[in-house]
Amino acid sequence: MPAQTGITVSDLLRLALPVGSTVVAGHRGIVHPVMWVSVLNTRPPAFPDLRGGELALLSLDAMHLLSDKLTLISLLHELAEMDVTAVGVVGEIAPPAGAVADDLGIPLIRLPETVQLRTLERLIAQVLMGSPVTPDGRASDVREQLLQLSTENRGLEALVEALANITGKTVVTQDKRLRPLAAAGRLTREPDWTEIEDALYDLDLLPALFRDRVGVAQACPAPAEIDMPDIGLRRLVAPVVAGKMGRGFLSLIFGVDEPYDELDIAFTRHAAAVVAIEMAKEKAIREAQKRVQGNVLEQFLGGMISEKEALLRLTRLGYQPDQEYTTLYTGGMRENVPTARQIEALCNEQAGALGFGALVQPYGSEVIVFCEGDKNAARDLALAVQGRIKERYEVEAAIGLGQSATDLRTWRESFQQAVAAFRTARQWRLATPLAFWEMGVYRLLSLLVGSPELRKFYYETMGELAENSSQHAEFITTLEAFFEQHGNLTRTAKRLHVHRNTLLYRMDRIREISGIDLNNPETRLAVHLALRIRRIL
Repeated sequence: MPAQTGITVSDLLRLALPVGSTVVAGHRGIVHPVMWVSVLNTRPPAFPDLRGGELALLSLDAMHLLSDKLTLISLLHELAEMDVTAVGVVGEIAPPAGAVADDLGIPLIRLPETVQLRTLERLIAQVLMGSPVTPDGRASDVREQLLQLSTENRGLEALVEALANITGKTVVTQDKRLRPLAAAGRLTREPDWTEIEDALYDLDLLPALFRDRVGVAQACPAPAEIDMPDIGLRRLVAPVVAGKMGRGFLSLIFGVDEPYDELDIAFTRHAAAVVAIEMAKEKAIREAQKRVQGNVLEQFLGGMISEKEALLRLTRLGYQPDQEYTTLYTGGMRENVPTARQIEALCNEQAGALGFGALVQPYGSEVIVFCEGDKNAARDLALAVQGRIKERYEVEAAIGLGQSATDLRTWRESFQQAVAAFRTARQWRLATPLAFWEMGVYRLLSLLVGSPELRKFYYETMGELAENSSQHAEFITTLEAFFEQHGNLTRTAKRLHVHRNTLLYRMDRIREISGIDLNNPETRLAVHLALRIRRIL
């Protein structure tokens, strides 16, 4: 006897259908009510006692056993005449069948290959007859099915896609820095998806506990509802916790007027636990690759393996033989501040943000980076890394750049150049990347380190500005920015974040205090050299 329910096709996706079920056509009919469920027989009649409003379940193999002349398209037409609400299919659905389902307005659902249709029939019947479905019970079942996807190495994208299909909402996973890792659902296909993604980067919108990576792991809080009024959306967000540390976030995104319930909350919480396992697994794979990659790089750069062997092994790890690479060598101004591992993480983060391929590996207390691209790309990455190190750890980092290398034969030379530039940058405490081909003046000055002439030249050139005071420090910073911007006053003011008139006043005061005439080319050269010398005095 068909049940009299208000349960729709969309409801059954949330309450009963297995993970991996996907509506491939006939989407406009998912709001129609389902009165009963029926499975195709392999002997006539195919669907006995259809009265309208059913969810018809079938496998294409069973359909062909029933009749080798029967097709999914012809069956859809017959079922439409019997007022069937939706059709669930095990097997590959060809595009023409999807087009027919769209025309008929019948949701066509692709079911996982492993589903047992008779078992699914009983489960759906129980739901239609009013048997209560507890949020935690259903969410636990979904978690087990998501774990199976993870076991099959389907990846984070498959997990997010499956959850989006079940919930009917847009699902996004982010890492600890709020960088999106995977997303699926209706909103991802909208023109303003980029704007929505940008809104997800707002760390301040998250509860304070969620931002505490250690505290959130200890507290295991429930998902939180967060309004995003600027884009007219809301989201349920749960922390992703792995290894007693917050590793990221899982969000269900929906409209301001779109309802959510305890089942959505349970889905979010249980799915976050599976995402944590997947992220931990992917991290373990990356760490293993890094260890292998590091061994290969050290062995190759140290001359312990041949170029041919290195080429074979590095290619497996992502090296592109036809790609130009530029070497960066970086570390803190003080050893292990920040640590090589911390710098490595920031190098990977910034390479990803800029869209650069890179082989990144700790090398002693420093980090070596082989960045895909020419010296301009490498400098962009170097500047981004320096900026992030200063922002996060409030310290300066030295970075040396080697010449671009077009094959492994020149990697060693590029690496040695980057190391030489790094050592000079650290010695002279340079807060900007130093390229090997720009080292000329520093190589000469390095010969005079420890010489009294160096100190004498500095004090004679800078005059009163050489005296240590807070006011003079501001003027020194102004001069350094002036030379950094090649004497362009507009860019210098922008670099210092001051008005151009303020900069002009400072330049006048510098001239009054020290007698320095920057219009004189010889004086300009002397001051430029003196500012370099100041870094090691």
